[in-house]
Amino acid sequence: MGSFGFVEVESGAMNTSMENAKMSIQPLLTYDKIIYILSYLLSISIPICIFGILTNIVNILVFYKMGFSSTTNISLFCLAIADLLTLCYSLVASFGNHPAFVNADLSFSMLDVSRVGAHVYYSSCAIGSWITAVINVERSVCVVFPMKVKQIFTRKTTARLIAGMVIYQIASGLPRSFGVRFAWIPSAVTNRTIISYVIFNPRLVSLSYLVSFSIPNLICFFVVVLGTIFLISKFKQSRQLRSTMSGTGEKSNKLSDKDARLVRSMIFISVLYIFGASPNVLLYIVHSAYPSLHIDNPYLGYLHSLLLLATMVLQAASCSVNIFVYVRMGSNFKTKLGEMFYCRSEDS
Repeated sequence: MGSFGFVEVESGAMNTSMENAKMSIQPLLTYDKIIYILSYLLSISIPICIFGILTNIVNILVFYKMGFSSTTNISLFCLAIADLLTLCYSLVASFGNHPAFVNADLSFSMLDVSRVGAHVYYSSCAIGSWITAVINVERSVCVVFPMKVKQIFTRKTTARLIAGMVIYQIASGLPRSFGVRFAWIPSAVTNRTIISYVIFNPRLVSLSYLVSFSIPNLICFFVVVLGTIFLISKFKQSRQLRSTMSGTGEKSNKLSDKDARLVRSMIFISVLYIFGASPNVLLYIVHSAYPSLHIDNPYLGYLHSLLLLATMVLQAASCSVNIFVYVRMGSNFKTKLGEMFYCRSEDS
């Protein structure tokens, strides 16, 4: 049995029905090639995930220490939590799909453990997309309506938006639980009965993934892309407008510098998000245009599985490096981070 639930293909081996029909379909990527690629890909993914988990824990602690007096802190605090959950699953999936662990002689399947955690992964990715889109829209409104942004995006409004996103993700992802079950199934590798993850209603599961992940992720992706383009194109014009409306030139420059850091940091965060989300969006678009690209296709099945794991690795890398943007662009974040580690060193 292969790493993704396929039977190992040797020299273009065919199933019985295809042999009878005298047809020969060889996978685009053979079993040996997929194992070779996965060994390198997931070996890179594991340290990325561990690093990202540590950095996002630091992000959560720093934003908590900074307090929730601003909407930006609330959004970034929640984004760090969503990224942490995404990376925790990515770490489990990296071990679960790694050729060195996938066929371990256990009473359960490591691959099935990663499949169970996929529900958390897709929900946390979607929540991260929602939050990034909200922050992006907030910064865009700040550029266009600098005097009204605090009235439009209050702390209560931001908290309610994020709470609504979480409720939606839970409600839309819950039906997946009714389309799967656990069953004792003989293992083709270890020749013993193991607990396995079985999908008995694939249509319900697919619909739930579509509503809870694919559609929200697609909408948020284009919102962030358009918002980022808008921020870049309108930023210089906004700075000139603020200088005209402000009192003294010295005060105007100070405000403009502060706003410049906020908008630049949002642009960097958006670019990181686009980098991590683009493969998922492209894979969804390609799959919609070419439905044959799916895991059960005898020719493209291995390729589809490899693309899914590659998107997960890029998503993990995107979730792991936000701390560098915060340190580079946020003076308050840098100060609180230094205070936190300085206090820890003094206590020790």
